[in-house]
Amino acid sequence: MYAPLVPLLNFFMPAQKLKSKIRVGSKEIKADDEPRSPFQRLIECGELPREYVDSLRACCALYNPVELQRMSIRLSCACANGSHRQTANRRGNRISFGNIF
Repeated sequence: MYAPLVPLLNFFMPAQKLKSKIRVGSKEIKADDEPRSPFQRLIECGELPREYVDSLRACCALYNPVELQRMSIRLSCACANGSHRQTANRRGNRISFGNIF
């Protein structure tokens, strides 16, 4: 189930990181940086050798984020309906995933 989820999160899902937090009296003021994926942050850090950066970019180019998302949803639905599917298949019934999302 995690096979399509890991590249999706690491290469394509942006996240914001906390830059600073300042306390003014009883209030905290937080500042976040721009949303970027872990892959983008790693490339921008500038500490990786060029061959690693090139291999990561080539690896990223192999993935389709839409297909990874579909596979992830399909596998999570299959896991959620796994026990029901075994019982229904023994009876010969069709399984409907319904409106989960």
